Amino acid sequence: MTLKEKLWYAAAGTAGGAVLSFLFFRSLWAFGILGPLGALYPALARRKIERRRREKLLIQWKEAMTAFGIAMSAGYSAENAVRQTWMDMKQRYGEEQMISRELEMMVYQIGINVPAEKALDDFAARSGLDEVRSFAEVFRVGKRSGADLIRITSEAAEMIGARVEVKEEMITMMTGVRLEGRMMNLVPLAILAYMNGTSPQFFSPMYETLFGRIVMAAGMACYLAICFYGQRLMEIEL
Repeated sequence: MTLKEKLWYAAAGTAGGAVLSFLFFRSLWAFGILGPLGALYPALARRKIERRRREKLLIQWKEAMTAFGIAMSAGYSAENAVRQTWMDMKQRYGEEQMISRELEMMVYQIGINVPAEKALDDFAARSGLDEVRSFAEVFRVGKRSGADLIRITSEAAEMIGARVEVKEEMITMMTGVRLEGRMMNLVPLAILAYMNGTSPQFFSPMYETLFGRIVMAAGMACYLAICFYGQRLMEIEL
């Protein structure tokens, strides 16, 4: 997780703590507790961030495999094909995207005489994606055995690309489901905000008495537990 991402999620967590403090307690002391806890949200969001990165990298890798196969078919050596693929991905996605940075690392390794198959193996280990590992293994075996590397890489890219397309459809479907889940999570907060805005005196006993505060604290705990459990249910490992 980059520093920019940590700061963004910490700010979002702190803002969430402020919203919960107002809606459930109407109290500054509650924000004094929930605000710092919200700032720890980057640690809780690490799995979600890593999942999003893998999903994004998987889709980009499909395009990189295709570009690599085209470069090999055009007569480039494996090393030059990696460079050509890097240039193609920079043009398609930009220099700051994950696939562009990973290919740049591979180009650098090749530049210091690291074999292309070793550079690809290193990328596969960093990515954590089975599709990258499978392609790297096929490429390594084909290159070392002296087989028809162009045909092998093209067939591997086609087969692995088909698997990626299936997963891409699953990602698209789950993105919609996750969006619906987030909208549902906002409903209880919206109801509380509406009641506080239209009839603040109706909820006053819940904020001003000990029993009411205990009930609101229990309600907030249940709400957060349901949100966390719902998020875990919608997590699908690639």
